Amino acid sequence: MPDTHPPQVTVLMTVYNGEAYLAEAVGSVLAQDFRDFELLVVDDASTDGSPKVLHRFARQDARVRV
Repeated sequence: MPDTHPPQVTVLMTVYNGEAYLAEAVGSVLAQDFRDFELLVVDDASTDGSPKVLHRFARQDARVRV
């Protein structure tokens, strides 16, 4: 049975048309030594490729929520 406890920390990130820097920013959060967190990213109706970048990360890492 998987561990279903809520994460100890929620990291909140907002983005609007930040595709150029988004992968680096998300990657930096995911690379932290502390592991018991979720990354909650709020996309404010971006019109660039930000949603694709975010959903790619969410598919790869269950800690990422869009």
